[in-house]
Amino acid sequence: MLENIQLSYPSYFLIFCAVAAIIYAVSLYWRSSAIKNAGKNLPFGLGLLRFLSIGLIAFMLLMPFLKHLVETQQDPIILMAEDRSQSIAATMDESAINELNSNINSLEASLSEKFTVKRFGFGEKIYTELRDSFVDQSTNLSSQLEYFENQYSDQNIGAIILVTDGIFNEGINPIYHNSKFKAPIHTVALGDTTIRRDLFIKNILNNRVAYLGDAFNLQVDVQAFNAAGSASKITVTKISGGNRSEVSSQNFNISSNNYFKTFDFNIDAADVGNVQYRISLNGISDELSRSNNSRDTYIEVLDARQKILLYANAPHPDLAAYKTLIENNKNYEVEIVIAKNPVTALKQYDLVMLHNLPSPKHAISAELNTLKTQRIPTIFVTGNQTDLARFNAAQETMSIAGQVSSSNEVQALLNSSFNGYKIDQRLKGQLEKFNPLAAPFGEYTVSETAEVLLYQKIGKVDTKYPLLAYGEKGNWKTTIFTAEGIWKWKLFEHMKYKSYDLLHEFMNKMIQYSSKKDDKRKFRAFVSKNVFKENEEIVFDAQLFNDNYELINEPEVALQVKDGEGNNFDYIFSKTNNYYTLNAGALNEGNYNFTASCNSNGQQYKSSGNFSIQSIQKEQYDLTARHSMLNSLSAKYGGELYYPNEVSKLGNDILSSTNIKPILYQSNKTESLLNMKWLFIAIAIMLILEWFLRRFYGSY
Repeated sequence: MLENIQLSYPSYFLIFCAVAAIIYAVSLYWRSSAIKNAGKNLPFGLGLLRFLSIGLIAFMLLMPFLKHLVETQQDPIILMAEDRSQSIAATMDESAINELNSNINSLEASLSEKFTVKRFGFGEKIYTELRDSFVDQSTNLSSQLEYFENQYSDQNIGAIILVTDGIFNEGINPIYHNSKFKAPIHTVALGDTTIRRDLFIKNILNNRVAYLGDAFNLQVDVQAFNAAGSASKITVTKISGGNRSEVSSQNFNISSNNYFKTFDFNIDAADVGNVQYRISLNGISDELSRSNNSRDTYIEVLDARQKILLYANAPHPDLAAYKTLIENNKNYEVEIVIAKNPVTALKQYDLVMLHNLPSPKHAISAELNTLKTQRIPTIFVTGNQTDLARFNAAQETMSIAGQVSSSNEVQALLNSSFNGYKIDQRLKGQLEKFNPLAAPFGEYTVSETAEVLLYQKIGKVDTKYPLLAYGEKGNWKTTIFTAEGIWKWKLFEHMKYKSYDLLHEFMNKMIQYSSKKDDKRKFRAFVSKNVFKENEEIVFDAQLFNDNYELINEPEVALQVKDGEGNNFDYIFSKTNNYYTLNAGALNEGNYNFTASCNSNGQQYKSSGNFSIQSIQKEQYDLTARHSMLNSLSAKYGGELYYPNEVSKLGNDILSSTNIKPILYQSNKTESLLNMKWLFIAIAIMLILEWFLRRFYGSY
């Protein structure tokens, strides 16, 4: 034990401790005349007690600590995930399901005698508390593997058991989910691999947004198995306000037992709003299921597009990047104009983006005056060609005191206190990793009313220089993006993620916030989006303002939701902080409109809106089990495939496996000797004993 004791001070300090203890003991008991009627050994004994007690006290002042190895054992964990999607109930009768549950429960009981067993359910999401019902309308098998990897990668996983039919309709193919599991993945294969007679709509492809008066394309993939020689009809029906009208239809013959065909429909967008279209097939005789013969899709029809002018000092790679990123949103149409060609009809644009303008070559004084007087929302993108003096004079959101053609390489640094709008979590995590941009070198001054979303990170230094800021003065909205080179971000995202989703999100939010019209209503109620899946919860929010436009929530707020059949659903909002919220739960498929109302200071307020619930029904479209995929998955991770009647064999194989064993970990544990009470007790005993003997034999 002594070799494990270490000091917080140099070890030679022990000499000072010993010397101090000796001097103290000798000064008290060397030839002491205070002790009477005692033997000659008593002074020596008392001196020894004083030496030990004082020495220990001095030793404790050196802050000694004990360092030793601690050994811990981590027992193996068996992770068991069970499919709770509708496809299980559709292909297994009640008795088969009960027998399966009994076998799985027995498997858990036998494995629990030796291992720690954790059971999960999965379907459209992960359930840490297992449910008995099979109601999930989609299956994401790869998300279950990802959950295991994130939550248990640092633990001793003995084996993973997946009880499923292998049907997945969300997420990636689990075969291509490259998890770093060292444990085997065993699969219990459910369902039926027999391809039975069935006709169904496999997929619908369409743009989610269309524009009033335009035609949009609707593609429908139809598949049939073992139905050669049958005939059917595909019909597209528009459902609006409870009325149904046939839009188009086609008759077709099923020419083979493995039939597949894509039908194209061009449909006129004649109604504004979330328009519901139902695609249906006439059923054929003796088919497996007719619930997959129809599907609904929703098209958001807008009555106008926003026109955006991208006005640039000179050709630049940024221009094409901005155009493609902005026009990913079908609401926006971008026109690029170079400053040598003056623009006179600025009123026709809903938003103007100035790239490297004003510049020494193009002052654009007339255009800037028009933008300001007409209050046209404007985005300034500064760079090496920007005339900073004219830029500072043109707007009041910020000023840059610097030199022309001198720049810093900067990266984005997110301002966590920005409250203008919400940033997607994925974007938050990745934005700061994008390539550096070129920002003008100089001193930045931001107005007190400006809102900064991004700051500049120069090298490894986090600064308070703005990279993206929003401002408003005299009802003229201005946005400043203080760096050029957005094309680098575009290339970086595509190289790393093979998509532009993050930049589309970033640009869409920036354009929306820059061009939004202020809502001066004192009462507002809204939902987060226009189209929900039928398994999503519908959350409403409401805001009430007083005469000073301060949020209040004293009055009660009522909500009435009305479906397409005329049924009404009444709710009362809950009060949270200084606003209102309401979770209406999941609703049935269809179109809905809502009206929220309240009374404040004798004034009645109302706010209305609409949304749609879209059926997913993915579990009904394909009920053919994927046992070959499960076999490949098990083989990839060193496991085996079992059938429901082999569950007991699976348990025996796991219990007899020599590869599943506890793991022993050793770690260094440091403990201060000051925390050891027995040392203080020993010191106290020595001092008390010394005091007693001195009192007993001495004169004091």
